[in-house]
Amino acid sequence: MTTPQDVLSVARKYIGTKESPIGSNKTIFGEWYGWNGVAWCAIFVSFCFYKAKMSLGDIPPTTNRKGFAFCPYGVTYFKNKGKLDKNPKVGDIVFFDWQKDGVSDHVGIVEKVLSPSKVITIEGNTSYSNQSNGGQVMRRERHISTILGFAHPDYDSKPVIDPDDTPDWSGRYIQLTSPMMKGEDIREWQAQMIENGYELGSADGVFGPKCHEALVKFQKDRGLEVDGVIGPMTWDETWKAA
Repeated sequence: MTTPQDVLSVARKYIGTKESPIGSNKTIFGEWYGWNGVAWCAIFVSFCFYKAKMSLGDIPPTTNRKGFAFCPYGVTYFKNKGKLDKNPKVGDIVFFDWQKDGVSDHVGIVEKVLSPSKVITIEGNTSYSNQSNGGQVMRRERHISTILGFAHPDYDSKPVIDPDDTPDWSGRYIQLTSPMMKGEDIREWQAQMIENGYELGSADGVFGPKCHEALVKFQKDRGLEVDGVIGPMTWDETWKAA
């Protein structure tokens, strides 16, 4: 089974990820779900649970075992199961209602409960200028007045993801090339580098000049061979504490 921290461990890795091109709603999350180019906050939530080995399954009318892509479907599903209320818990799926009309406009995952009326969340497709179609994954602070309800997934007490585990190296040597290299392994490395405090923009899966600069600095900081290439040693070191 899966714990809240398993799901949050996945979600945190994608903070800073943006849709590409901007305004297209195209993301790695939509590509995974099989429905790209659409509003993707619910798809992001479903993705995080799926990657944490806790698929939300078929939430009607979907039949792909990957969760849901439309907020009202998620609300109906959890309400029918008696798992939707106004009591926040870490790891909850939080549904927002900006218009206060009883219809959910947006969704995220509760990372921290600050008080019964205020939570910290991780959300996909948001920004400070557009709450529910902002185009990036962000950490947000939200008040209960904007929240329709909190859904409580069936978590287990035993984690299935060890936060100290290093993802397997893909086997390819990543470096700055023309055209630039792309891939999920690059996005994964970028997300961890951002977590380590290096400035390289967003985790977009494209190894560009900013990535190269951050990589060279990282190799110097860690006493590695400074060759500007992500090989097995640099890959493993990325997930080690400084």
